[in-house]
Amino acid sequence: MAILAPPPVRRETALRHSAYHFAPKPACPMKLPPDINQPSIPVSYLQLLVEIMAERGVGQEQLLAGVPLDAALLSQPEARMSAFQWTLLAMNGIRLSGDPGLGYEYGLRMRPTSHGFLGYATMSCPSMQEAMEITIRYVQARQRNFTMALRQDAGHGAIELREKHPIPVLRSFFIENILLGLARGGSAILGMELRDFEGAEIWFDWPEPPYHAAYRERLPPIRFNQPANLLRFPLRYLALRPVLADPHASKQAIALCERELAQAGGLQEGVGLRVCGELALRPEGGYPGVDAVAASLHMSGRSLKRKLQAEGTSYLALLEEIRQRDAFQLLRHSTLELQDIAARLGYTNPANFTRAFRKWTGDSPSVYRRRLLEEQAAG
Repeated sequence: MAILAPPPVRRETALRHSAYHFAPKPACPMKLPPDINQPSIPVSYLQLLVEIMAERGVGQEQLLAGVPLDAALLSQPEARMSAFQWTLLAMNGIRLSGDPGLGYEYGLRMRPTSHGFLGYATMSCPSMQEAMEITIRYVQARQRNFTMALRQDAGHGAIELREKHPIPVLRSFFIENILLGLARGGSAILGMELRDFEGAEIWFDWPEPPYHAAYRERLPPIRFNQPANLLRFPLRYLALRPVLADPHASKQAIALCERELAQAGGLQEGVGLRVCGELALRPEGGYPGVDAVAASLHMSGRSLKRKLQAEGTSYLALLEEIRQRDAFQLLRHSTLELQDIAARLGYTNPANFTRAFRKWTGDSPSVYRRRLLEEQAAG
């Protein structure tokens, strides 16, 4: 593939035109993550991919071919790679293995210790609820493109995975491995096999892919075409005690997590990105209002508006960006009628959705969807 031995070309352009999009290309340019070239993802995650590929007869040199990454970093525990490098490595892995379900394999093999101090903190904390809360707080020190939130309702809890911005390449690979990794990590912390994690299930917001059948027997129950991407489980698990619970060791590990968070930029990232992380589609449709978002970020609505204004944006501007992102996802990955998509996005009148979509793309939603279907049919 040209992207693996590229001629002089901008890296962002290479990503946009990669053959590994596994989803139709949007009709309008999609924004790349703002920190795509910043070292933010621990190289320990690459080490697991190297192990998996070695078992499939693919050497480290082959996996790293064409990726601007020094192989010496693999021996440095504190080293980090950029989202751009991690994406290219995942592309190489999928191409060389011939397995589009590599995100499943990666998540199924994820060990709590792969997360460094965060893994040790969760394994040694007093309860599963604390383990989940620790994960949600410190995940941004290891994965800056997603946030997580703990939800509880009607006897079930869920950790919802939210994108801070559209993921333009290999979206399913990253979401699959993160949520399956959470499920496997949770079962391992409790001293059980993933198949014994009774009552747990994973939701994805896209249709069932062809490669799912090959992994079905190794996976927990999976539900597709759902309104969110999350790991769902009975609430009783929150009170269970990890088999390696050790409050003193947990405190030490949390202190190290705090240090890692501070080194990674911690909570000082732009408020706008944090707001985008909170603007997730509700199961019943629509988004949380400005006051609800402010409360989740532990500030008043007035303070949130002031901080966003200082960053040159506003709640309404960010909401429009998120609606645009979710509109593309629903049109690409669901069979909902256009009026149902409009209602889910919070438009009381479908005509308002059509006007907004024309503003974003120059086309109506129906034209955009028809073009996607034509591209899919063309292969």
